[in-house]
Amino acid sequence: MSNTLVIVEGPTDEGFIKGIAEKLRARCKVLIMRGNRADKAYRLLEDHIGEFNKAAVLKDVHRAGRDTTSIIDQLASRIKQLETQEIQLRVFSVKRSIEAWILAGLCLNNPEEILNPEEELKKLMQREGKPYIKSPESYKRIADEIDIEKAKKTSKTFKDFIDFLTT
Repeated sequence: MSNTLVIVEGPTDEGFIKGIAEKLRARCKVLIMRGNRADKAYRLLEDHIGEFNKAAVLKDVHRAGRDTTSIIDQLASRIKQLETQEIQLRVFSVKRSIEAWILAGLCLNNPEEILNPEEELKKLMQREGKPYIKSPESYKRIADEIDIEKAKKTSKTFKDFIDFLTT
């Protein structure tokens, strides 16, 4: 049995979280929410409730210019109903997007304040002469390159997630 279930928004998020989990030797299963709706994440949690000690849902704070606070609040409220003494459930608001966590691990200051972290990551990779390919495989490789301790110091949401994943 895996310790933690992590539900993410998309394939690149899945690749990055799998890479982080491997790097930390944390046992977890990563599933994609698909559709980016609270009810989909809730159904995934409901379907897997007895299989894990902990479950986390990662939700980007920005999405196509819309405020996602209400989606995050709705999701947090719904999953609270599933929480028991046997399982811890948590929703993590990823400031901007998962690319902000990557930038934190690549030692960029204030990555959660960058308006378009994906574009910033692309520029950083190009400056370093590395190809920027947005794919699960490349994000998994990037996870291996980041400095987790520095990322935890630079990004509170990343620190909170890593603490949850590893305790």
